[in-house]
Amino acid sequence: MAETKHFISKYRLCLARVKRSVTIIVVNEPMSTDFHTVFNDLKTSLGLAKKSVLSYLLANLGMVFVIAILFGIIAVPIVLLALVTTGLFWENMGLMMSTWATHSPLLVGGIGILVMIPIVSLFLVVVGSIYGMSNDLVMTGETKAEAAFSYLRHKFLAFGGAGAILTIIVIVPQVVVWGTASYLLGYTVVGLAAQALTAFSFIWTFVTIGLTSMVLPAVVNGKGVQAAVSESFRLAVKHFDRVFGLWTGIVLLAVAMFAPVMIWGLAVNWTMMAPELMFLPVIGALGAWTVIAGLLWILLLFPMVVIAFVKVYHEITDGKVAPKQGPDVPIV
Repeated sequence: MAETKHFISKYRLCLARVKRSVTIIVVNEPMSTDFHTVFNDLKTSLGLAKKSVLSYLLANLGMVFVIAILFGIIAVPIVLLALVTTGLFWENMGLMMSTWATHSPLLVGGIGILVMIPIVSLFLVVVGSIYGMSNDLVMTGETKAEAAFSYLRHKFLAFGGAGAILTIIVIVPQVVVWGTASYLLGYTVVGLAAQALTAFSFIWTFVTIGLTSMVLPAVVNGKGVQAAVSESFRLAVKHFDRVFGLWTGIVLLAVAMFAPVMIWGLAVNWTMMAPELMFLPVIGALGAWTVIAGLLWILLLFPMVVIAFVKVYHEITDGKVAPKQGPDVPIV
């Protein structure tokens, strides 16, 4: 009898240990992502963007001004050269450059890529600043336009380095592939070749942006450029459904909003016919909707996208996220 009680006691103890182990596994297992998760990420981010719409508008206007100043500084040497030279100099320079480009297309392409990288990097520097103010919004529930300029000042070099890496990963391979194809096809890319290259560009852009979508949030939160890129790839693979689910939702939203004008453009291109007079009201409606969609992206949806990526970054890295405030914002 005593042996039976001892056996039962050991059995219960073993069962309790197994139950505790299973509980730990279940608790530590990442939550699966479904449509509701992605929808909630976008809805919550839209609510935060709507709450701070004025701050984002002022920040975006300020960033446009900053870009204008940066490109103005870059253009100073060209302006000074134009002031001390004549039209004949520029005409001869144009002929010389045209001849050189004809005989050295690959070298011209390489120089073009080298010029493109810092230009795109400057654009991503100001985008990184918007990520910075969005980081404050996600963590504290509040942000101001001044935060974007603060991040721009303190993380200019980090954002620039991240922008260069992102340009090399996302854009440069596409330029190389398109340029090589153009060179091999006699600088005429049409038909099946153009369709294949377009499909390649879409797939490459979709995959690489998904893999690098956490780079700027990581830089904002103190990671170095190399560490941010490494962490972004790791998080995108580990939380593939969450990261790429969000990115897919954003792409589908953009396609849905601009689908009418894209379909109309494809129809006109396929039929090769000018729109008849009876379609003018349709054209007017498409134009009006395109303008409305563009304004929505500038005022609300672009901030929503940035906030969503920052929010997901904090949630999958156990970062700080402000408690939900205010009513839900419906997405129609």
